[in-house]
Amino acid sequence: MEYRRLGQSGLKVSVYSFGAMTFGDSQWKLGGVDQHTANEMISMCIDAGINLFDTADVYSNGEAEVILGKALEGRRDQVLIATKARGAMGPGPNDHGLSRKHLYDALHGSLKRLNTDYIDLYQVHSFDPEAPLEETLYTLDQFVKDGKVRYIGLSNFAAWQIAKACSISEKCNLTKFTSAQMFYSLVCREIEYEVIPACLDYGLGILVWSPLAGGFLSGKYKSTDAPKGTRYGDREMWFPYFDRDLGFRTLPVLEEIAKKHAVPVSAVSLAWLKYQPAVSSIIIGARNLDQLKQNLNAIDLELDQEDLEKLDQTTKVQPPYPIWMIELQHARVRQGTAR
Repeated sequence: MEYRRLGQSGLKVSVYSFGAMTFGDSQWKLGGVDQHTANEMISMCIDAGINLFDTADVYSNGEAEVILGKALEGRRDQVLIATKARGAMGPGPNDHGLSRKHLYDALHGSLKRLNTDYIDLYQVHSFDPEAPLEETLYTLDQFVKDGKVRYIGLSNFAAWQIAKACSISEKCNLTKFTSAQMFYSLVCREIEYEVIPACLDYGLGILVWSPLAGGFLSGKYKSTDAPKGTRYGDREMWFPYFDRDLGFRTLPVLEEIAKKHAVPVSAVSLAWLKYQPAVSSIIIGARNLDQLKQNLNAIDLELDQEDLEKLDQTTKVQPPYPIWMIELQHARVRQGTAR
């Protein structure tokens, strides 16, 4: 297993980490993994060299944290635990968001459910337009000073929100974000144009969520008519969102490369991400042990330049404005034709 620094911090994380979103109540659309299976999954991951385990308070309404905490009993000091806060944990007006009130309640709730004295990486799950960033950042800074949190991260922020938050932290001498957890995959590369440059500039390491686009890039969908009852067979279950046509154009290329290396399609999809700028760790998940075994094939897979170029040519999307204009102007400068 390869280990990388988390952003510009000194913390080393495995290039593949494990996400516990599937743990807990089957009523939770993405859940269903019970304690016994979770214990086996965690053991399998640790044996493979994974040291970072990610969850959130809202997964199965807290049950995912409980299950993860129990699965890590006796091994807490060997691993890093990451969790997140922002979503609704109750019906009240202060039971969600990034206010000081909710963050204090959320942190102590997570500590109790995970049965731990501290969180290695505490992340805000998304931007909150109703909470002043200063309030959020001062609260997170206090968590670190109190020893209840070691590092802080953000998730699902736009590039300008990352820049604003990091600028406030620098100006006010507060604990800085070390990571950005973002949706990134071969079929969703939008963050390459503004979010990744912002992360590189501010020294944030990217933690990739849903690297298989909700299982789509595992190769189990063979046509545009995905089976009903599956996530991509029913429009109401279509999450995370991406270009469906691009997805089905990408699968044959993945299958070709997977056959060349004698690995599952999912391994190729996952391995591509470790070659991308700013990526510190790729969060893999699974609903069962077989899925996890398939995904772990990515650990030893090395893609060659031909593989990477094929995948890039197949999935690269047209840059949005003003990115294409900026790139055009830079190209003209290099060519000596700038006006």
